Amino acid sequence: MVLNCLYLLLVYVLVVLSLQCCFVFSGNGTDQVLELGKRLLTDFIYERVRRHADSSTQLSVLQTQLGGSELCDPNHKKLAQCLQQIGDELDGNTQLQSMINDTALQPSQEVFMRVACEIFSDGKFNWGRVVALFYFACRLVIKALLTKVPDIIRTIITWATDYLRDHVINWIREQGGWEGIRSYFGTPTWQTVGVFLAGVLTTVLVIRRM
Repeated sequence: MVLNCLYLLLVYVLVVLSLQCCFVFSGNGTDQVLELGKRLLTDFIYERVRRHADSSTQLSVLQTQLGGSELCDPNHKKLAQCLQQIGDELDGNTQLQSMINDTALQPSQEVFMRVACEIFSDGKFNWGRVVALFYFACRLVIKALLTKVPDIIRTIITWATDYLRDHVINWIREQGGWEGIRSYFGTPTWQTVGVFLAGVLTTVLVIRRM
């Protein structure tokens, strides 16, 4: 009788440990999705600044502020490349650029939160809006570099990561994780680009009202 009880207890413990391991190592657990999102965001920012930096000093300052490690997983690198392609599309949007380059736009938490909340104000989510959030955070970082307030860069990353965690991460999990970006933008068509830009232009309207 005692042996049976011990056996059942052992089985129970093994099952619990197994479930915990599945949760910890699952690529779609909230912590894992959020951590990957932060790494993709920092990589996105670094690569865009590297392309457009006015000097090596800016890039050096950015490296110091961002810290973190490079993306090593080939799939994660492909996601990063996809994000950069989308960033290139946004760079070509003259209306968006004129609004973002406005000298009145400063890298403050109030500005970031107003834009972030407006992007998702109707409660609807799509990858275009998620990437628009990345792009806006990136442009605030560039503003910080240009106005020589680099100490706020890490804070901007925190604002974006916190917003993802509190408002967006559950939706990303429902899409199967960040891999959904590749399927959404994997074969760009005018239709998908149009849907994407609809999310981005919301940002433009918010900035215009500030």
